[in-house]
Amino acid sequence: MRRTRLRTVLGALFLTLLAVLGAAPGTAAARATPATPATPTTPTTLPVSYHADMAVDAVHQRLYIADIVTGSVVVTDFDGRIVRTLTGLPGAADLVLSPDARTLYVALSRADAIAAVDTATYRTKARHATGDGTAPLRLALVDGTLWFSYGDQWDSNLGSLTLGRRPAVHLGHLPWGTWAGPPMLLSAPTAPGLVIAADQYSTAGTVTVYDVTSGAPVVRTTQDNPGGIHDVRDLALSPDGRTLFAVSGAPYHHVAFRLADLSVEHVYPTGSYPVAAAVSPDGTVAAGIDQSYGEDVFLFAPGAGTPAQVVDLDPGTALALRPHGLAWSPDGTRLFALTGQYDAPLALHVIRP
Repeated sequence: MRRTRLRTVLGALFLTLLAVLGAAPGTAAARATPATPATPTTPTTLPVSYHADMAVDAVHQRLYIADIVTGSVVVTDFDGRIVRTLTGLPGAADLVLSPDARTLYVALSRADAIAAVDTATYRTKARHATGDGTAPLRLALVDGTLWFSYGDQWDSNLGSLTLGRRPAVHLGHLPWGTWAGPPMLLSAPTAPGLVIAADQYSTAGTVTVYDVTSGAPVVRTTQDNPGGIHDVRDLALSPDGRTLFAVSGAPYHHVAFRLADLSVEHVYPTGSYPVAAAVSPDGTVAAGIDQSYGEDVFLFAPGAGTPAQVVDLDPGTALALRPHGLAWSPDGTRLFALTGQYDAPLALHVIRP
């Protein structure tokens, strides 16, 4: 019996026992209701087998999916239809949109550069060299400066690309040996002046919040293994910028942290091997796990103890949700999910909760 089914059965028995013992109306036990299944639309098969990042364009109603292996970016509409595939982007890794959505920045990990792509014409209008052997992997945009993680193993570091009429690259913002590999990065307008970095490559599971308002990263707070997590597979922020989700394959639940001090704010019960998280504009938490069979995505109200909806992306198949494979549309009406397994083509699912 799968772990998720066992947990459901045990939960039902527990609630029944409480009812027999006289659980009072209005208690958490009395209010608990089964999660409602949500069904995604027919998935779109993508012309790639791996992805490194997704970016959602509210202005053009587009979804960008970067494939680091083929050096391409697949462009779809919000219904999952493929619009175009952009090629000639070696090692296309992280994606960041400019605030006006006119430019898509692509980390070119196999070209030691960051590309600026025009989202109206899909043409590369600039390519900013980051230095030989830098291999930029992750991006974060704060106040006109692109921060990027680069390097290899303990030679990894943070660099910055100041945008504008005279772009300038600066490397080595941190002491060498700070990170075991290029950290995952996250920024958001609701967390002004901050870059969040997380360890993807070691069991230390370090999460650090940098203040970059001075032009150099200054540690605001940092912690190893917060909430018991280790190598981080995904990062997400709540709409108000106060809550951080740092997703790790274990422990077998999703953890929300207070961004201010990285203390645990809430635990969302999901299942084995968490791989992705995304938060909608109304605060709905989409928590995804790497479960080849059974439920893949759990939808929670903020701070809830049980999911309101569950999603099985590929009933009867061995395809699993990809790490970093969830994103919401800006209006919260669609949840995008990527599944894949080994060398099989990726599939894009559009879920309407």
